[in-house]
Amino acid sequence: MNERTDRRTELDLTQTDAARRAGVSLATWRRWEEDPNSVSEKTRRACESALQRVSELDLAMSKEADAFTRAWQNSRRLTPRQAYAIALELDTWDDLYLSPWISDPSGPLYDVSPFDEFDLRVMMLVGENRAWAEAVRRRCRVLSDEIEAGTLPFDRPGPLIDEVLIGAALAGAQASLEDMPEIFDRIPAREAIDDEAEDVYLLGDDDWDAVSDGFDDACMWDEWEVPLRQGHPLLPAVLAERHPFTWFDLVEPTGPGYLQRLSGLLVED
Repeated sequence: MNERTDRRTELDLTQTDAARRAGVSLATWRRWEEDPNSVSEKTRRACESALQRVSELDLAMSKEADAFTRAWQNSRRLTPRQAYAIALELDTWDDLYLSPWISDPSGPLYDVSPFDEFDLRVMMLVGENRAWAEAVRRRCRVLSDEIEAGTLPFDRPGPLIDEVLIGAALAGAQASLEDMPEIFDRIPAREAIDDEAEDVYLLGDDDWDAVSDGFDDACMWDEWEVPLRQGHPLLPAVLAERHPFTWFDLVEPTGPGYLQRLSGLLVED
């Protein structure tokens, strides 16, 4: 064993993984790991860089975990792990689905996440519009960065699309936290706290229904979930008043009671 082997082991990399990162053959990696002077200077730099890149990534991930922990550790609306899961869902849409489709729209947009969560009547109006998809991708990035800093769309003036995207992210975020807990190991877990005597109530990592209810109470756009509920009877009226192309506009939000007014249940003076 030597410091190079120790470092690779610490990073949980096999020699094959490390060689792939360095862009060298497995045999070359083994020679370098045993004796750095047995390979060329160029190869030596490549192998050293492979471990260094992993080290920098590891450090960046630790800093990111610390940021979510600081921002959400005392929040009543989200736990740090829930916040990270939502941001991760937004980043995944950007990196794995939206960006590739925008570069090469080889399939229907309504099959691309997050639009596969939308009622098809929304996507009928959007069609295969790449500019619209790009605008959504950019909002995903903005929202992810804001959540890392401790801000939700309900905390500042914003367009309808922001709240729709947060609503669409909840199911995937919950699934990630439940199915891939190892991703969240760097962030402390949190159990629910309900202490009436001290007037302290904090959500636990499993309390996703409470998250959704809290978002519903805090939303500035009363219709934020309508596009995500298949067959919602008020969707045609919502779309008639606000076409999806306008969901990015910074205008006065509809506010509480909008859906009631739209359905005729609340008569204005």
